[in-house]
Amino acid sequence: MKIWLISLNGAVNLAIVAFATLIARITFLDALYVPEFRVMFPENQPSGIAVMIVIFMLFIGVWVWALLATSRGSRRGLMVLLLYSLFTALGGGLITLTIFCPIGCAAPPVGNVVVWANLIVGLTASFALSVQFIRSRASIHAD
Repeated sequence: MKIWLISLNGAVNLAIVAFATLIARITFLDALYVPEFRVMFPENQPSGIAVMIVIFMLFIGVWVWALLATSRGSRRGLMVLLLYSLFTALGGGLITLTIFCPIGCAAPPVGNVVVWANLIVGLTASFALSVQFIRSRASIHAD
């Protein structure tokens, strides 16, 4: 298990799970149960909704690119994927648990499970990707 965790395949798989937890968080938990999202994007303002859709598509597109690039050995993809996994852990998990809803999130217990999954899987993926980043840097300096 330890060897798989720090392998490139393991790191990419953990990053995929981190990606899935953040998508679940944004598209289902936040969009359906957090009232501030409905207030920010009312139905009578289609231009604002369209802008958010484009931003979300770019966000997801870059993440998918980073997953594919990292799985093919790209160091740039690895760096972007590491940043996204840290964002999942810190933004999706830690900040939510300490600032946005420290007493429990929307739709308990599922909401709490999703937020904790953001934190735990995001940190685990970040660790595995950091190991890969250090290894890739060491192999560059060894040449």
